[in-house]
Amino acid sequence: MDDLVFAGLLFAHFLGLMLITAAFLPLLGLMGDGSVAPTTNRLLTKFGHHGIIIALITGPLMIWLRYGGFDGVSHWFWVKMLFLLALAAGVVMSAISARKMRAGDAAATARVRTGRIIAAVSLVGIVASAVLAFG
Repeated sequence: MDDLVFAGLLFAHFLGLMLITAAFLPLLGLMGDGSVAPTTNRLLTKFGHHGIIIALITGPLMIWLRYGGFDGVSHWFWVKMLFLLALAAGVVMSAISARKMRAGDAAATARVRTGRIIAAVSLVGIVASAVLAFG
């Protein structure tokens, strides 16, 4: 039964990562050259936020179910957590500046672009370090 529960949590965790990817990777292409205020898709942004919540809930549950706690997880797991913090920082940076960006603030547009790049690179780092930690 534990294997079935773990498989369900892993599925939900991957679903969360897919939602994050669906939200942030397309938004990188929407940034343009900064000469006009870009638009954002708020539905995609909500998908990304929900994906982060799903990943944050299912990840610790899987660690607890499989290992009984954080003892014995590899250093790659902690690298993954650092990438997760960087992802959250990129999302927060983008979210804080989004309203000013839509109003045409060039500095806010640069912050949103930087936040999205940080989030996208962090997402790749999260997947790579997870493979090394649990593969």
